[in-house]
Amino acid sequence: MKMTKLSVMLAGLMMLGISGLSSTAEAIPVDLELILATDTSGSVDGADFALRRSGTEAAFRDPAVIAAIEAGLIGSIAVTLWDFGDGVGVAVDWMLITDATSANAFADAVAAAGRLDGGGDGQANMLRQAAIAINANNYEGIRNVVDIVSEGVQSGEGCNFDNPDCQATRDARDAFLAAGGTAVNAIWMRDRDFFGIHAGATVNALEYGALSVIGGTNAFQVFAETNDDFVNAIDDKIIREVRDTPEPSSLLMFGAGLAMAGAWIRRRR
Repeated sequence: MKMTKLSVMLAGLMMLGISGLSSTAEAIPVDLELILATDTSGSVDGADFALRRSGTEAAFRDPAVIAAIEAGLIGSIAVTLWDFGDGVGVAVDWMLITDATSANAFADAVAAAGRLDGGGDGQANMLRQAAIAINANNYEGIRNVVDIVSEGVQSGEGCNFDNPDCQATRDARDAFLAAGGTAVNAIWMRDRDFFGIHAGATVNALEYGALSVIGGTNAFQVFAETNDDFVNAIDDKIIREVRDTPEPSSLLMFGAGLAMAGAWIRRRR
């Protein structure tokens, strides 16, 4: 487990001192390894994509986000930005953030990144790739989190746009957690009448998230009705992930999602 490796490494540093750092401690310890995974499937138009990209950029320029990172046990996080549809594209590779300079460098990279991938909403495949990525980079995180932004149900692998029950995403989420992941969180966006929390939505986004996607320690989800809502949500969400302290509102929302999922399961029975 990654946490065990990190504990051994830190204990070794305390006993040997920095000058005695051995070749077995090559990975950089961080408070958090964070994969920001953005849905870039065909339902996401250019305007929506641009606003979501700019919201992520702005979050890493926010002094509150930077202060939260600096206040961690180690005082640093590692972040990567992915686009996903049928496949997964690395829009910004892993970067170490320790202060305002490095946070703004990541924001610059986000602003410069083009749009990758397309096709369907392949959340399960993205989560399987995340399980590999957290163990194949040069960082050792105390926590390892995937942060999904999407506006629909997983496409394919036995899952349908009109059904919140998706075995493929559950299996992929569980594999990520078993591989050393800490949590899978989500920001859900409305997609017309197919996906949302409004009356008449084909699939309730929070029901889908609670039943089929989010999980792990302090996992949570939020819903952003508009792109303006997303800009506020991503900022707050990153701070909460860095601090690993879920807000009461998120717990209430998570509870509501679980209640809806339970009701759906009872209806199926």
